[in-house]
Amino acid sequence: MAQKSDCVIVGRCADYILREYEPFRMFVYADMESKMARCRQKASEEEKMEDKELKQHILGIDRKRAKYYQFYTGHKWGDKLNFDLCINTSRTVIKEIVPALAKLLRETE
Repeated sequence: MAQKSDCVIVGRCADYILREYEPFRMFVYADMESKMARCRQKASEEEKMEDKELKQHILGIDRKRAKYYQFYTGHKWGDKLNFDLCINTSRTVIKEIVPALAKLLRETE
């Protein structure tokens, strides 16, 4: 995909795999309270969890992501030195910042 046109690839060590293309690398993060709120918004009734259980679930996912990234890249997951832009989405609606990011990226080309 990256050879054919501009594209957005989320996760899966894309920053490392595509390094020869010199991609614009972003890391999106949030505080635990915001992560929990977003999970609750997206969850169906069957998926609802108590706070402690949900927090442990999120921490488990983050540990797996960090381990995966470390294994395949040899780098620390979330290390700001591996990215061009780090975005804290704790106090924002992700869909509302997408147009601003798209504009920023167009201006850097």
